[in-house]
Amino acid sequence: MTAWLSKAVTPLIVISLMLLAAAFLGWLALHTVDGMVDDARLSAIAERDAHWKGEIAEANTKAALAEAAQANSALRIQAEATAKIRAAEEKLTELEKENAALPDGAACGLDHGRVRLLAR
Repeated sequence: MTAWLSKAVTPLIVISLMLLAAAFLGWLALHTVDGMVDDARLSAIAERDAHWKGEIAEANTKAALAEAAQANSALRIQAEATAKIRAAEEKLTELEKENAALPDGAACGLDHGRVRLLAR
Protein backbone atom coordinates (compact mmCIF):
# COMPACT_ATOMS: atom_id res chain seq x y z
CA MET A 1 0.00 0.00 0.00
CA THR A 2 2.83 2.38 0.67
CA ALA A 3 4.21 1.75 -2.75
CA TRP A 4 0.83 2.39 -4.27
CA LEU A 5 0.38 5.55 -2.16
CA SER A 6 3.87 6.68 -3.04
CA LYS A 7 3.16 6.00 -6.70
CA ALA A 8 -0.13 7.99 -6.57
CA VAL A 9 1.22 10.93 -4.54
CA THR A 10 4.43 11.44 -6.54
CA PRO A 11 2.68 12.94 -9.60
CA LEU A 12 0.67 15.22 -7.32
CA ILE A 13 3.85 16.43 -5.64
CA VAL A 14 5.55 17.00 -9.01
CA ILE A 15 2.50 18.86 -10.37
CA SER A 16 2.30 20.94 -7.18
CA LEU A 17 6.01 21.81 -7.42
CA MET A 18 5.61 22.72 -11.10
CA LEU A 19 2.58 24.91 -10.33
CA LEU A 20 4.48 26.54 -7.47
CA ALA A 21 7.46 27.17 -9.78
CA ALA A 22 5.14 28.59 -12.48
CA ALA A 23 3.45 30.87 -9.92
CA PHE A 24 6.85 32.07 -8.70
CA LEU A 25 8.04 32.71 -12.26
CA GLY A 26 4.78 34.55 -13.03
CA TRP A 27 5.19 36.69 -9.93
CA LEU A 28 8.83 37.37 -10.86
CA ALA A 29 7.79 38.40 -14.40
CA LEU A 30 5.07 40.72 -13.06
CA HIS A 31 7.53 42.23 -10.60
CA THR A 32 10.05 42.85 -13.41
CA VAL A 33 7.41 44.39 -15.68
CA ASP A 34 6.20 46.57 -12.79
CA GLY A 35 9.77 47.79 -12.25
CA MET A 36 10.10 48.55 -15.96
CA VAL A 37 6.83 50.50 -15.91
CA ASP A 38 8.00 52.50 -12.88
CA ASP A 39 11.32 53.25 -14.59
CA ALA A 40 9.52 54.38 -17.76
CA ARG A 41 7.15 56.55 -15.73
CA LEU A 42 9.99 58.20 -13.82
CA SER A 43 11.90 58.71 -17.06
CA ALA A 44 8.86 60.32 -18.71
CA ILE A 45 8.34 62.61 -15.71
CA ALA A 46 12.00 63.66 -15.73
CA GLU A 47 11.86 64.27 -19.49
CA ARG A 48 8.66 66.34 -19.17
CA ASP A 49 10.13 68.37 -16.30
CA ALA A 50 13.33 69.02 -18.28
CA HIS A 51 11.28 70.13 -21.29
CA TRP A 52 9.20 72.59 -19.31
CA LYS A 53 12.21 73.90 -17.40
CA GLY A 54 13.78 74.64 -20.78
CA GLU A 55 10.61 76.36 -21.99
CA ILE A 56 10.44 78.45 -18.81
CA ALA A 57 14.11 79.40 -19.09
CA GLU A 58 13.61 80.43 -22.73
CA ALA A 59 10.55 82.52 -21.82
CA ASN A 60 12.45 84.16 -18.95
CA THR A 61 15.33 84.99 -21.30
CA LYS A 62 12.95 86.55 -23.83
CA ALA A 63 11.24 88.55 -21.08
CA ALA A 64 14.59 89.77 -19.72
CA LEU A 65 15.71 90.82 -23.21
CA ALA A 66 12.43 92.66 -23.81
CA GLU A 67 12.74 94.37 -20.43
CA ALA A 68 16.32 95.42 -21.20
CA ALA A 69 15.29 96.76 -24.62
CA GLN A 70 12.45 98.68 -23.03
CA ALA A 71 14.80 100.15 -20.40
CA ASN A 72 17.26 101.20 -23.15
CA SER A 73 14.41 102.79 -25.09
CA ALA A 74 13.25 104.67 -21.99
CA LEU A 75 16.79 105.93 -21.33
CA ARG A 76 17.13 107.07 -24.96
CA ILE A 77 13.77 108.86 -24.84
CA GLN A 78 14.68 110.46 -21.52
CA ALA A 79 18.02 111.67 -22.93
CA GLU A 80 16.27 113.13 -25.99
CA ALA A 81 13.68 114.86 -23.79
CA THR A 82 16.40 116.27 -21.54
CA ALA A 83 18.27 117.60 -24.58
CA LYS A 84 15.08 119.24 -25.92
CA ILE A 85 14.33 120.77 -22.51
CA ARG A 86 17.89 122.06 -22.24
CA ALA A 87 17.68 123.58 -25.76
CA ALA A 88 14.34 125.23 -24.94
CA GLU A 89 15.76 126.64 -21.68
CA GLU A 90 18.80 127.99 -23.54
CA LYS A 91 16.54 129.56 -26.17
CA LEU A 92 14.39 131.12 -23.42
CA THR A 93 17.45 132.50 -21.67
CA GLU A 94 18.70 133.93 -24.97
CA LEU A 95 15.29 135.51 -25.70
CA GLU A 96 15.14 137.02 -22.21
CA LYS A 97 18.62 138.52 -22.68
CA GLU A 98 17.68 139.92 -26.09
CA ASN A 99 14.38 141.28 -24.69
CA ALA A 100 16.18 142.95 -21.82
CA ALA A 101 18.64 144.51 -24.28
CA LEU A 102 15.85 146.16 -26.27
CA PRO A 103 15.15 149.85 -25.49
CA ASP A 104 12.07 150.92 -23.53
CA GLY A 105 11.97 147.81 -21.36
CA ALA A 106 9.36 149.45 -19.12
CA ALA A 107 7.04 150.43 -21.97
CA CYS A 108 3.61 148.89 -22.21
CA GLY A 109 2.78 146.83 -25.32
CA LEU A 110 4.85 145.32 -28.07
CA ASP A 111 7.14 147.22 -30.33
CA HIS A 112 8.73 146.03 -33.55
CA GLY A 113 11.82 144.50 -31.82
CA ARG A 114 9.80 142.44 -29.33
CA VAL A 115 7.47 141.17 -32.05
CA ARG A 116 10.56 140.08 -33.99
CA LEU A 117 11.76 138.14 -30.90
CA LEU A 118 8.40 136.38 -30.52
CA ALA A 119 8.27 135.47 -34.21
CA ARG A 120 11.39 133.36 -33.98
